[in-house]
Amino acid sequence: MMTLFRRAVLPFGLAAALLCLPASAMSGQRSYAATHGAAPFVTQHLIPGSDLDLAQVDLTLPSARVVALTIDDGPDGHDPHILDILRAHGAKATFFYIGTKIPEHHDIARMVATSGNEVGSHTQTHPMTTDLKPAEREWNLAQAEKALASVGVTATWFRPPYGDVDDALAALARRHGMATVLWTADSQDWKDTGPDIIRHRIVERLAPGAVVLMHSTKAATVAALPAILEEGERRGLRFVTMSDWDAAMRQSVTPELALLHPAPRRR
Repeated sequence: MMTLFRRAVLPFGLAAALLCLPASAMSGQRSYAATHGAAPFVTQHLIPGSDLDLAQVDLTLPSARVVALTIDDGPDGHDPHILDILRAHGAKATFFYIGTKIPEHHDIARMVATSGNEVGSHTQTHPMTTDLKPAEREWNLAQAEKALASVGVTATWFRPPYGDVDDALAALARRHGMATVLWTADSQDWKDTGPDIIRHRIVERLAPGAVVLMHSTKAATVAALPAILEEGERRGLRFVTMSDWDAAMRQSVTPELALLHPAPRRR
């Protein structure tokens, strides 16, 4: 079985070899984010299964000058400090929580859930989900749903661990009432690098419509966050939740681009 590194970046040579294979030669082909480390601003790679065609979004419009800040792997003891930083900068984020961690950090999870930010599902046990049997996938999403409900959350967004998603998993998430989202900018903070490196990785990819990936489990991430928010502010970008990002992207769909990139017909 093929194994991915954390955050699903395959070794370069292996990733290149896999991409040269025809789809028929690969069992369980990994997502673009899983093999490349981040997704392009393309619906099938960034928000698979969505009815929003990102090719129709005009990123030059003022309404599109938003960045979705997403923070994975909580709830965590760093979350209250992150909330303070977000509040100080007038920023919002979507926290993707692992179900098994919620009982241990119940009060923190509830605090975040009632803070005006957003909480999504990161599965129950953080597995390589596409390697699971259908019943195991269902269990992982359903158990996380119950754990989130214990802190008053009905998740509308799903972040697959390691960026590992296929069409069947995205469809399963939709049946649970959740849209799937990956990311365009990866902090790679799981590598335990310092705040300056984390800041640089994000800042170089800050742009209208970006979706940023960070983790609340890393102290260096918390240390890097103020500088990232400040740079975004200097560029005239607002940091928002996934739901607000989705609304902003839909508001920025233009008739001209819609004509150039008509939405595919639904059967």
